[in-house]
Amino acid sequence: MKFNSIFYSILLICLINCSSSDDNETTTNGDPNMMKNMMFIGGNKMYYAFDSGNGILKWSFPVTSGTFQYSTAFISNKVLYVGCTDSYLYALDVNNGSLLWKYKTNQAIESSVFVYNNTVFFGSDDDNFYALNATTGELKWKYTTGFNVSSSPIVSGEIVYFGSDDGNIYALDQSSGNLKWKYYVGDLFNSSSASIVQNNLYIGNRNGGIYNINKLTGELIWKKQLGSSIEFSSPTILDGYLYTTDQYALYKIDALTGNIVWQTSSSGAYSSSPYVNENSVYVNSSSGNIIAVDKQTGNIKWQKTIYSNSAEAVATNSTVFVGGGGSNFIYAFSESDGTERWKYPINSTVTSAPVIINRDGKICYPSKSGGRD
Repeated sequence: MKFNSIFYSILLICLINCSSSDDNETTTNGDPNMMKNMMFIGGNKMYYAFDSGNGILKWSFPVTSGTFQYSTAFISNKVLYVGCTDSYLYALDVNNGSLLWKYKTNQAIESSVFVYNNTVFFGSDDDNFYALNATTGELKWKYTTGFNVSSSPIVSGEIVYFGSDDGNIYALDQSSGNLKWKYYVGDLFNSSSASIVQNNLYIGNRNGGIYNINKLTGELIWKKQLGSSIEFSSPTILDGYLYTTDQYALYKIDALTGNIVWQTSSSGAYSSSPYVNENSVYVNSSSGNIIAVDKQTGNIKWQKTIYSNSAEAVATNSTVFVGGGGSNFIYAFSESDGTERWKYPINSTVTSAPVIINRDGKICYPSKSGGRD
């Protein structure tokens, strides 16, 4: 794709200025009744809330079967919404974990949740994408795709976007569910979810391609072929650069052109989406390490073995929060050097991604949640 020099400069400025270290954060609007310094994360048959400063358990919500390992929660108006593999979407009081309502689909829910305009959006392994009333849990509409919907949604403008394992990216009218466009990529997305900056939608899938698609028209802007599947990594865009992983490497890519700036590998295959802030890139490997990478150079700054098993990190208030996966712990590390600040033992693996309400009342989401934008 060719740009004249003036257009290229303007678009580059837009890409740079629309992202910042707050791209992963939304705000509780200073609500004095909303808890701060909180960490929310799911395990097997249990969803947890911790004090993020000291790791003390605040509340837990049990289910009789299923796991919260896959669906990342979304917090809106003091309600936490999260999906479970028992096929239910749960709405919980964020302050005490009490059940407000639940909605049953026909299969497991692995998709993360996005809430917009009093509507809860999520996908299910029953091949449907759902829109529920956020207050009552009543169905507004659903859209049937050709296979599982485990990729997570994101709303931009009046459109909700998500990937289905039928190989299509869908753009639906968020109020009616009517199809605006779909784009076929030829292979499944699994948990890889879209990131949107201006009119650019970025997403990767099993065939190893990163796609930049015009969010308004569904037309391809560019595609970059990487070395292996990207189905477990959602792209993060910051300051005009895209960060993602395939099995073999962590990549920093120019979001405007698709050109690779640097790539770096670890002793084990990468197995999570990267979390990016103003200081570092945080990513997990199948060897069990959480790794902090310098985002300017791609050099590893520190790493800790926690048997992370594809768990995804979130960093805020100079602390990195992550589930230990096979170690059966939840961890908080110093962002600067990886010093352990606290850990909490639970009776299951923890590969789900945390959501944090930091000390300023901002809600910090992981890369696979649409809420990061």
